[in-house]
Amino acid sequence: MLFSKVLRSVDHPYITGKGGRKANNGYGSMQGLTMKSLAHHKALQPLFAIVGGGMIFVAAYIYRLAAKTTDVNWVKNKKVEDVYGHYDGKQFKFFNPVGIDYSKYGQDRPKYDE
Repeated sequence: MLFSKVLRSVDHPYITGKGGRKANNGYGSMQGLTMKSLAHHKALQPLFAIVGGGMIFVAAYIYRLAAKTTDVNWVKNKKVEDVYGHYDGKQFKFFNPVGIDYSKYGQDRPKYDE
């Protein structure tokens, strides 16, 4: 009884009719989501630009973390020396304020295969 009552209420004009909840929560009903309303509301334009720039920065940083850091291994070789020695002599840090020379990085560690 209660379940059928709930199913019948979905087809009620309160939900789907003119001025109902479905029409009020649609894509074009919120101000600032269409180009026409965004052009009208000048105060929303810098907000969208700043949030959009922040999203692009975050996506670029996540890509850089996946591509450049030593925490993620994209090299799938069977030889362990190639996998773990991939970053020998390479700078992998984003910012190097001290000026460390990475060309000799990883050469001083003991060779376990000898």
